[in-house]
Amino acid sequence: MKFSKRWLFTIPALVLAFFAGACTPKPFLKVQYQLPSPSSTLEGEKAAITVTDMRGKNTFLTENAKKSLKNFNETFSLVVLAEDGSGNLTGVYDIVPLFTEVFQQRLKNEGIQVAAVVDDAIPELKIEITEFQLDLVGRKWVVSINYRASLLDSGDLLSMESVSGEAERLKVTGKSDAEKILAELLTDMVNKLNLVRLFQQARQ
Repeated sequence: MKFSKRWLFTIPALVLAFFAGACTPKPFLKVQYQLPSPSSTLEGEKAAITVTDMRGKNTFLTENAKKSLKNFNETFSLVVLAEDGSGNLTGVYDIVPLFTEVFQQRLKNEGIQVAAVVDDAIPELKIEITEFQLDLVGRKWVVSINYRASLLDSGDLLSMESVSGEAERLKVTGKSDAEKILAELLTDMVNKLNLVRLFQQARQ
């Protein structure tokens, strides 16, 4: 089989373009959220979820972190892991939709029916993000997450809980260490919210 000179030059170019595309850094960070063990304690409860970004600085990366994650566009791909380790890629999100999806997964895992929209007939779980930041201090990734969770009835406060935490991990290669520590802390902070106590206090 004979190839023209045009194809002899085109084929290597296509191969190079393929591998160049495969090696291009992704603009998002990969996040894995690990669900806790399923529970039926709150089965039958209903709630709508709203998430508000209350951070003073609406950027996830500090200036130092930006130098190492130059292609990051403030989006996150989310994989939700079940107790058996199986995973489900739910999509790519900005910060507010990311928290919304994670908390929806958490509530459903507790047996709570999650409403698509806020309705005065059911409680509203309001999540206010006060800190969500990734920093690079020396050779360590440092991630901080703070939020307030409030259970409301027609706008009236029924119960509230604040959750905060910080974690660090040594930067060894690329952004994989940043993704690991982010996933670990996000999982810990979301699962730390005591939903049973929140709903029990609301009924008092």
